[in-house]
Amino acid sequence: MKKIILLSFATMVLSISCDKDFSPYGEFRDKFIFTSIIRSDTTLQIATVFRNYRAEGFDPYNYTEESAIKNADIRVLYQDSVYVFKDSSVARTDTTRYNFPFSFYYNNEFKISPNKQIEVEVLLPNGKRLNASTVSPHDIRFQERSEVIIPPVGSNFIQIYWDEIGEGIYFQPYLAVRYKVNVNGIYEEKEKEIPLRFIQQNGNLNPIYPLASSVVAVSYQLDAVNQILQSISEGDPNKGNYSIYQSAKFTLVAYDLALSRYVSSTGKSLDDLTVTIDVADYTNIDGGLGIFGTFNKKEYDRIKFYEQCITSFGYNFINEN
Repeated sequence: MKKIILLSFATMVLSISCDKDFSPYGEFRDKFIFTSIIRSDTTLQIATVFRNYRAEGFDPYNYTEESAIKNADIRVLYQDSVYVFKDSSVARTDTTRYNFPFSFYYNNEFKISPNKQIEVEVLLPNGKRLNASTVSPHDIRFQERSEVIIPPVGSNFIQIYWDEIGEGIYFQPYLAVRYKVNVNGIYEEKEKEIPLRFIQQNGNLNPIYPLASSVVAVSYQLDAVNQILQSISEGDPNKGNYSIYQSAKFTLVAYDLALSRYVSSTGKSLDDLTVTIDVADYTNIDGGLGIFGTFNKKEYDRIKFYEQCITSFGYNFINEN
């Protein structure tokens, strides 16, 4: 019986290899991809529109032609107003694959508030329409039990808590040290993100950063904070060139349901709040592919460094009232 099965399989492979019309691709259909993440922390809103394409051969990176859709009519409906997006482009920093500008659309006249309905209508030059709608997340509220000083009293963890704002909503925490560096008499403002912890791998200390999740708390190891503070001046014996601000920077992003489901389905956070449709074709666009989503960002401004913690590294301390 096994011989018969193997013979049948071999016959099928041979018949396919002799068929010059055989193709591993299915029927190609035009699809249009619209992506826009409307933000609460800026009036500059960005959108992109692309069409799908088929590359020659099996490597998609062989395709180097323009796939952006220009002259689309994009209108966002928000709080009884209509905001029209303008066509624009910007030069690429990497031209190894594409040697023409990156095309996008923008509007710099509005930003969203918590818990608001927002819709988008896209009319493409070929007459096709794309539509989507969402509701921005509720306002973020931090809990009183969150830490207010680094290092915390009697603990080796910096913990920050916030309220739930809806089922399925994902959050992205970000904690950073803010500092200034004296470079030849010129002070440069910088910041450096603090990971949750460091782990030993192959003799190296590797940082572990928080991923977006539905958990309504985050906990940073104090050792990770100290490691980042030490690394700021690594290799520079003159620690007096560095001045650390009293207030640490903690921001929390709350994604709406559309973006939360995207993050959940891909198992990763948004990289600089951009979206790539390359996993399971996730979409909430009616008539096409892509994502139309929103997020709220809020700063927790109560967490501050204890002065002695900063000066113990040899740094200057910038007192903020």
